[in-house]
Amino acid sequence: MGEHKLIFDTAEQWREEAMRRPDGVDYAESEKRRAQADAHNKLHSISSPDVLIDQQLYILGKMDMEEYQSYLLFKHSKSG
Repeated sequence: MGEHKLIFDTAEQWREEAMRRPDGVDYAESEKRRAQADAHNKLHSISSPDVLIDQQLYILGKMDMEEYQSYLLFKHSKSG
């Protein structure tokens, strides 16, 4: 959600806080999301460890899609 980015000075802080949250989806949903991410990564030749770590935020349900998109926008719009 948009208000999250106001709490954090850096995307790293946001990611660290989110990873401390309990998983927000069950195992079956997590595996479904993982398979979708793997297919996307293969199709687009994505192998960056940073991207793969970020994907875990959504795969594990640490963030819903809206928050995950806000996080990525915040992360990639910040310089440094």
